Amino acid sequence: MSDWDPGAHPHAEIVWRDDGQPLSQAFDDVYFSSASGLEESRYVFLQQNRLAERWRELPPGARFAIGETGFGTGLNFLAAWQLWDQTAPADARLHFISVEKYPLRSRDLSRALSLWPELAPFSEQLLAAYPPLLASGVHRLLFGRVSLTLVIGEASGALQSLRLEDSARDRQVDAWFLDGFAPAKNPAMWSSDLFQEIATLSRPGASFATFTCAGLVKRGLQGVGFDIEKAPGFGHKREMLRGQLSAAPEAPTRFAYSTTPWHLPGRPGRVVRRVAVIGAGISGASVARALAQRGLQVSVFERGPHAGAGASGNDQGILYAKLSPKPGPNGDFNLHALLFALRYYREFCPEAFHACGMLQLAQDEKEAALQAQVAERLRHQDAGALARPVDAREASELAGLPLDFGGLYFPGSGWLEPRRVCESLLRHDRIQLYCDSGVDALEGGEDGWQLRVGTTNHSVDAVVVCSATGMAQFGETAALPLNPIRGQVSRAAAGEHSRRLAKVLCGEGYLTPAADDWHSFGATFKLRETATETRETEHRENLEMLEAMLPRVAREFAPQHLGGRAAVRAATPDYLPLAGPVPDWEALEESYAGLRRNRKQLIPRTTPYHPGLFVLGGLGSRGFTYAPLAAEAVTAWVTAEPMPLDSGLVRALHPARFAIRALGRNRRH
Repeated sequence: MSDWDPGAHPHAEIVWRDDGQPLSQAFDDVYFSSASGLEESRYVFLQQNRLAERWRELPPGARFAIGETGFGTGLNFLAAWQLWDQTAPADARLHFISVEKYPLRSRDLSRALSLWPELAPFSEQLLAAYPPLLASGVHRLLFGRVSLTLVIGEASGALQSLRLEDSARDRQVDAWFLDGFAPAKNPAMWSSDLFQEIATLSRPGASFATFTCAGLVKRGLQGVGFDIEKAPGFGHKREMLRGQLSAAPEAPTRFAYSTTPWHLPGRPGRVVRRVAVIGAGISGASVARALAQRGLQVSVFERGPHAGAGASGNDQGILYAKLSPKPGPNGDFNLHALLFALRYYREFCPEAFHACGMLQLAQDEKEAALQAQVAERLRHQDAGALARPVDAREASELAGLPLDFGGLYFPGSGWLEPRRVCESLLRHDRIQLYCDSGVDALEGGEDGWQLRVGTTNHSVDAVVVCSATGMAQFGETAALPLNPIRGQVSRAAAGEHSRRLAKVLCGEGYLTPAADDWHSFGATFKLRETATETRETEHRENLEMLEAMLPRVAREFAPQHLGGRAAVRAATPDYLPLAGPVPDWEALEESYAGLRRNRKQLIPRTTPYHPGLFVLGGLGSRGFTYAPLAAEAVTAWVTAEPMPLDSGLVRALHPARFAIRALGRNRRH
């Protein structure tokens, strides 16, 4: 969302009443009924939307989406989740999409939810996953077959940020919980723009329920096509509203594109049940796991002898992101990818994630000034839970070794065991891993895709190519601009001094705490080099970077006794991943040739893509940070689920973006 600051968002200021109820200081209004907030939620939103009845009638494997204005304490979400567990088919999936302008601090959320012990099995999971920093934008939280998409920002703008301007993908919501503070207290939220966004994101026949009977709400919903009826209110409230979307209004802008829709496949995708994933590094493993959790059968083809055999095969990997002091796609994605990855590895690979904390050192004045700006943008975070500035003294205390620099401390970060992570993610009943099985050819047709692996053909409905620079071997993906980058990591036996290191250190290079009495440090960066033998010269480069950070440790590591590993990473020119569908390149250039004359021209049509073909790659040196969230985005493309990113970031990661930029510069892709 280009007009939003993706730094930490202001929290709700809460006043706690004598009866233990939270009150919004900004709106001078309660979050729920003082009589019984949970019963009010069940009556107003669950019963009036007929959710129990509708969920019992869902077919196996169905998907249902709820949209909500005003996440507040999360009470409505938890009540819906509890009912879903009680009534929906075991393999059905619930998507809960909620917007919130002023999110609660985690301590306030915990205190509010403690009022309902019966929800503890659900509220404890929510509190464990609640982001340590509520940045503007989209936060995807995973709870098995329930997904929470929490969008931080003003309501209408937050909902608008989810739109891809594709009616089939945008119309996802089956039921609305129109909550939030009363219109008399918060009239700005209940705007005509909000009602238009609600209608735009609704499936035909979508229902709604709201506690209010205010005229502006009634007129606003009727104006965008909802049939309205009054129902008895809860408790002392005499009436409330409920209804159903009968017909979309014929507003001339409803289906108009605001920008050229180059990011949208021009024809609907086929039904997908079987997917092939090419590559079993962190990209392929993350995609395979996400697809399997959606009930799809996944075959993973790996050219190497085991998962994580390529660039994902180092002994230790770090969770690192470069946060930006300014809004922009790179900084926004780094922030949201890190937040998602911290939750992800705790959930799926706790045995391979060592959350010891990470110090991002400011080794010069320029970096120190940059970090100071980042810290200022994170000032609204929850008690420094994501990152906080530390001086050299505190950094030394945290690290367990004397340091000459301060920096940013990320308490929840740390290091991973890469191969173990990949193997753990691929350990699923619906995933079949084929090692020593490179894909030699891809061929698409009306019925799906054929993969030739040696002398064997495999038929699938969709393919996700996650083979890094190996994408160049397939005609459909050869045009993707991926640069090979050789990186060498050095390994050294722990010394008496280095063994005290307690945190991951990052600066010009990095150093991990000892694992099995060995440290990893590095790494070199050799653009467009593809050799994978280890080099003494690059060990020396790594030692030089380490000496600038920790000279005493560097002197403990004798160059002649270093081990190491070199691998080739793949990166894009803008250092953001490629995550999404693969276009027909010739058709794309023909459809949008007008952009050569005017790159801002609106060309209101889509273009053909290769049906069922997707990529995830170009993660560079931040693969373990980027892959989980990027894999969720690719999975959303494959399954037509709600996106885990705002529409601006969807375009920023789109595989066609470089071709569109080339057209705008009147160049060939």
